[in-house]
Amino acid sequence: MRIYRFRVLIDHPSEAFRDIEIGSEQNFLDFHKAIKEAFGFIGQEMACFYVSDEDWGKGNEIPLADMGFAEEGAVPAMMEEVYISDHIRSTSQRFIYAYDFLHMWMFMVELIHASDPQDGVTYPRLVMSMGNAPGEHSKEEELAADLMSEDPYTLEDEEHHYDDDDGYSEEDEDHNEFGHGSIDDLGEEYR
Repeated sequence: MRIYRFRVLIDHPSEAFRDIEIGSEQNFLDFHKAIKEAFGFIGQEMACFYVSDEDWGKGNEIPLADMGFAEEGAVPAMMEEVYISDHIRSTSQRFIYAYDFLHMWMFMVELIHASDPQDGVTYPRLVMSMGNAPGEHSKEEELAADLMSEDPYTLEDEEHHYDDDDGYSEEDEDHNEFGHGSIDDLGEEYR
């Protein structure tokens, strides 16, 4: 068994990254769990890996579960069925990891080192942590703040035009408080 060290960078202004070592005979489900733990994500959201190229293009998908979106009739192999070694094609192999399809946390995953396993070490393991990772639900907070700042229905934006203490001007004398005329304004056929 070989040990692969991957640098996992979250696509976020924090630019936080983690280096994770994982065995060649471990599966992508193990890798999924290690990434979540390394970044402090504890939810049970859907996720997938994409085999990537040097330009970070998305290739074959390795999903956490079958979502029924098979391309060309071929159901992709699930994370628990695919070993890390199944997709190591070069010394700089890349993957894209997507977590939580509602908030779309994206991670760039790049192979940076390969070695033999160390005796007595359990893999996968976190070997380096740089930067503060964003909170798993921070995108919800940012979205809520943006929505509140752009709410067209806030009371602060309303304009009120009142001329006297009771809220009505002399021009409104022909109308009641609901903006309609009085019963006296109706014709004889409505009395």
